[in-house]
Amino acid sequence: MQIIEEMKLPHKTIDFTDDQINKIGNTIIYLSQHMSDLSKTKILKILFLLEESSIKKNKTPFFGIDFQIWQHGPVAKDIYIDLSDDEPTLLADFIGKKGDVFVGVREFNDDEFSDNDIEVLDHVTTFAMSKTANELVRITHDSNSLWNICAQANNVYDLLEAKKLNSTEYTIDFSLLFSDEGSRKLYEEIAETQEFIRNLKR
Repeated sequence: MQIIEEMKLPHKTIDFTDDQINKIGNTIIYLSQHMSDLSKTKILKILFLLEESSIKKNKTPFFGIDFQIWQHGPVAKDIYIDLSDDEPTLLADFIGKKGDVFVGVREFNDDEFSDNDIEVLDHVTTFAMSKTANELVRITHDSNSLWNICAQANNVYDLLEAKKLNSTEYTIDFSLLFSDEGSRKLYEEIAETQEFIRNLKR
């Protein structure tokens, strides 16, 4: 993947649809059933890996949400805020906190998941369950990662690495996963269609 010279991708604050909340909540429930160390950081990194893996494999977003370029890697800002509270609000119907660990408060429901989604979820869960949160941080912002590419493209990499900047409103551009124009266009068309359908539900 090549770094483009400049890429302005400010975060757009858009309410999640009920379908997105259900999918995020049930994803975390699923993760909690397979991991006893499901911390905030681990959740945030796995959510990104799910989005990246689904787009890379199926050209289809897993959640269809923004991931901002922050110091410790890509972060879904609104989920970070919810998980940082004493108890989740946005995801209160799905998860609760026990110390620093998150647990499900209901059974996993796969209504929002396609067969491809379940395959990606199983694959990423198997990969991540043996990793610590710090290991996932390193994986999601190593030298070949989308975080690294997008941070450099937006001229914030040096500031983030020097810890002079904690967060930005720039978002990860998942289209950079594709080197060929055909795959990139197909992904963008699918993402636009999903966003159109979500807007109809808001």
